[in-house]
This record gives sequence, C-alpha cells and structure tokens, in this order.
Amino acid sequence: MMFNISQLEKDGGTPWNKGKKNVYSKETLRKMSLAKRGKRKPLSEETKKKISIANKGNKLISKSLKEQWRNKKRIGHPHTENTRERISNNLRGEKSYSWKGGITPIILRARHSFKYRQWRCDVFTRDNFTCQGCGKRGGYLEAHHHPSGFSELFYKNKIKTLEGALACEELWNINNGITLCLDCHNKTKK
Repeated sequence: MMFNISQLEKDGGTPWNKGKKNVYSKETLRKMSLAKRGKRKPLSEETKKKISIANKGNKLISKSLKEQWRNKKRIGHPHTENTRERISNNLRGEKSYSWKGGITPIILRARHSFKYRQWRCDVFTRDNFTCQGCGKRGGYLEAHHHPSGFSELFYKNKIKTLEGALACEELWNINNGITLCLDCHNKTKK
C-alpha cells in the first residue's frame, strides 16, 4: 500500500486510524511509503496465463458449478410434492406436535376477530387518530377499553364462548374505548 502524505493529511490519518489524530510523524509515514514500494510487482502476462490455465479445471470457481448451486438454492427443499404435502398435513391441528387440545383462550380469539378490528378502527376514527392522554397525533396508537378493560368486561358479562363475545354489545360499543399512544396505554396497566 502506498501512502501519499499530503492525501493522508487531508483524510485525517492512515486508513487504520481514519479520523483520529495521526500517531505517525511525516517522516515515519514517508519511510513506510518507501518501504512498501517495489515489494509487489505486477504480474506478467505469462504468469497470468499460467494462473488461468491452473484454475480452469478448478471446480471451486467453475461457472457451471456456481450456476448449479444457485439453481439448487432457488429450488429450495429437496422433498417431492407428495412428501411436502404429507409433512404439511401431519403438522396441522390435532396431529401437530404443539397441539394442546384446542385451548386458545376466548379473549384471544375475540381480539383476533373482525369485530374487534372494526371496533378499534372506529375508535381511532372517532378520536381523529390522536392520543387522548397526551394529545400526540399519529404514530403507534392503541385502542383501550375505558372505563372497564376488555378482560374485565368478559368476566363481568360471564362470556364463555366466542359467539357470546361477538353478541355482547358492551364490548363493541365505541363509547367504551379511547385512543392512546403506547406510553399512555402502559400507564393505565395495573
């Protein structure tokens, strides 16, 4: 590597201490530059040809091998269509290794329902996408059931099924909800 002293002064140091105060004097830099000169000679055409011939049979840099590897990577899994389908069917529902008897909580199923998403959107629209706690407009907002929380309404109305949750008017009334930013919503949690 050749050091151009005037360029190093402009750049603020050597490549390994870029932007820092230069730890080498100008004289040391000059000596380093002189020492590097002539250490690496450019390759002759004959040497380049020898290297080229030596690498032609090298499978590591063979273009066809690289292309095969790329195609294999694109294809993905080596299973046949039938095997993939069998594996997929064995990992669904009751056959899945993580099946726990269909115990997804009713509250969680209600939170993922269309009616909940609609209620949430209606609350945001009514509040003009503004946090009712701090007045911040936009950003990451959350809909909060107020004065009673979502789970409190579940227990108060003795909801046992998803159909019961969807039929409960108190859960989906937009007057029972307010828009809060993440910080303000975290303050409401007990």
